[in-house]
Amino acid sequence: MDRQELTDFEIGYKYVRKRYSVLAKRSYQDLWALGIAYLQTRGSNAELSRGMGFYFLELALRSASLR
Repeated sequence: MDRQELTDFEIGYKYVRKRYSVLAKRSYQDLWALGIAYLQTRGSNAELSRGMGFYFLELALRSASLR
């Protein structure tokens, strides 16, 4: 899929998945707090930030379910 066809949400999600999956080793509480912080972003980058936050929330849920 060409990058131009992706929404800002998808770009943010895929960026974090590629670059920051190493953070999966952090506690699920830290990942959850990070995800919530990204979801609260306002302004022109909000949709990109929401994609990033959603991925961090997924990591938190995965981490919590493994415990």
